[in-house]
Amino acid sequence: MKSKDILSRVFEITRDPRDGLLFLKEFQSLSPESFAILYADSETIFESSEALFSDLKLIYQLDLFPFVVLEEDSFQYLKVFFPLEQMGANPNDEKTLGFSYEIIARDEPLRESVKTSINKKKIPILLWNDEIEKLESVLDRCRAILHSSKVIYVSIDGPLKDPNSGKVKSILQMENTFPIPSGFTITESQKEFIQLSEAMLSKIEDPKFSIVLTSPFTLLTELFTVKGSGTLVKRKNKIHKFESTDGVDMVRLFRLIEESFGKKLKPDFFQSKFDVLFLEESYRACAWMQKTEYGYLLSKFAVNGVARGAGVGRDIWDQILEHCSPLFWRSKPDNTINKWYMSIAQGIEKDNSWYYYWLGVDQSLIPGIISLLKSQPEDFGLPTPLT
Repeated sequence: MKSKDILSRVFEITRDPRDGLLFLKEFQSLSPESFAILYADSETIFESSEALFSDLKLIYQLDLFPFVVLEEDSFQYLKVFFPLEQMGANPNDEKTLGFSYEIIARDEPLRESVKTSINKKKIPILLWNDEIEKLESVLDRCRAILHSSKVIYVSIDGPLKDPNSGKVKSILQMENTFPIPSGFTITESQKEFIQLSEAMLSKIEDPKFSIVLTSPFTLLTELFTVKGSGTLVKRKNKIHKFESTDGVDMVRLFRLIEESFGKKLKPDFFQSKFDVLFLEESYRACAWMQKTEYGYLLSKFAVNGVARGAGVGRDIWDQILEHCSPLFWRSKPDNTINKWYMSIAQGIEKDNSWYYYWLGVDQSLIPGIISLLKSQPEDFGLPTPLT
C-alpha cells in the first residue's frame, strides 16, 4: 500500500485529515525511538489483539515505531493463537503480527537496541514479567531512556466515562493526586492506570509528558485527532502572565502564533506591543491582549495544533476571564473555533470579513467596540502550506 493510500485509510478512520497531518508531522519530527510507549494489558491481547494490531499495522506503514510493552504471557498467547502472516513465499521468512517486530533483550542497552530495531524497520517489543520488575518501573525507566513524552495504556475497558452522561472524561490535569470525579466506577485496569498516572506524574517535570488510557479499537483516533479517544492525564498546565516583554522569547512567541494560525505575520505586527500576555511555559499557547478604552481586545489567541487536545487553550482562556474584563475579539468566518466562541460569547455581530464577539460588556459600548474591531489591521499574509 502506498503512503498516500495509507494516509487516506487513517484519515478515513479518524475523519480528521487536517489535524491528522499536523500530528503526523509532529510525530515525524521526533527521534524515531521517542515517538510513544504503548502498553497493552493481557486481557486486551486475549480479547482484542486483532483490532489493536490492525491499527499498529497502519502506524507502522506510516514509518512510526511505537515501543511496545507486553506481558510475557500475552506474547506466548499471540504466538499460539494469533493468525501470523508471512512476509514472503519462503517458509523460512520471518513471521509478523501484520508488521515486522523484534523482541528487545532485557540485558542489552535499551536505547541502542531500540534504535537498531527501528533502523531495520521493526517495531521493538519488550516482554515484561511482573515478578522481575513492576509495570511502573518498566514504563518509567523506558520513558527516561528513550526520551518519550507519551505513554499509551491500551485496555479493553477503555477510558474513564461519566456515569451519568456516558461521555469520555477526556482530560484530567493532575497536581498531587489523580482527580477522580465522584461517582465513577473503576475497573481493575482503570485502577492500575490511575496508580500509574499518580506514580509517574509525581516525578516527571516535563510539561509535555502525558499518559493516556484508550481502547484497542480507537488507537488511531487517540493519536491523530485533537479530541482523541481516551482519558489523557497530564500535569496542570503552567500559564504565566506578562505585562512587558521581559522574560519573553519574542522570536519563539511569534513562531507559535504563525504555526497556530498557519499563516505568516506581516512585518508591522512584529513592532506591535501587548499590554497583557498569557503564555504557557513551553510556548504551546498564548493570548496577546491589548487594553483599550472599552476593555481588553484579544488580539491573538494561539494554540499549537498538537497542544489543542491537552487543555492548554482552556487554561489560558480561564486566565483571560479572570484578569481581562470587559473582553472582545474578532474571528474569520471560516475559523473552526467559531462554534465554541458562539457558545461562550455574550453577543456576536457578523459581516462578510469577520465575526465580532464580546463578553462582559455594557450594551452602550458595543457600537464603539464593533467600530474599533473593524478598524484593526489584518495581521496575517498568505497561509503557510502544510508540508
